[in-house]
Amino acid sequence: MRTIECVLAIVACLAVGCASPNVNPSQARANTGYVDFHADPPGDLYWEVSRIDDAQNPKVLFSELKAPEGGVLRLAFPPGHYHLRITFLNRVIKAPAETDVDVRDGKITPVRVQLTDAGAASVQTITQGSGSSASGRFRSSNRYGSDSTVMHGLVATAEVPIDYQPKERMPAGH
Repeated sequence: MRTIECVLAIVACLAVGCASPNVNPSQARANTGYVDFHADPPGDLYWEVSRIDDAQNPKVLFSELKAPEGGVLRLAFPPGHYHLRITFLNRVIKAPAETDVDVRDGKITPVRVQLTDAGAASVQTITQGSGSSASGRFRSSNRYGSDSTVMHGLVATAEVPIDYQPKERMPAGH
């Protein structure tokens, strides 16, 4: 019974995804390639990267509500061809960017994600409040508002794979 539980746990871990979270080993691991995502212009961005399968179904590989250290997100993959979708969780995005990436063993494929101005977006807000009134009755209220913000377009471009190096030794902006 214990063996079955172990096998199921291993299968569950493998089924979660083919990319490992933001990594930075001192040297490339065997049978592993890397993709470095960097933004142009750089900024404090919360990345979400998904893999799109042949049936056009997205599977989230990385999603985090904080910016990666140094501004570059590095994911490890088994060598192969991947169709990826990239967006930012802390920006208003017109549509996610998609790109094809060929991951090679022991190499880093840089992916540059350009943010462009795609106009303005209006964000509607509702603030709900409740409490006692002066007469002692319970009262609830809603406050409506709106705010204008910049909407961004995204374009992702996979660049030529380069030899593996830890992130701190990579040239700025790759």
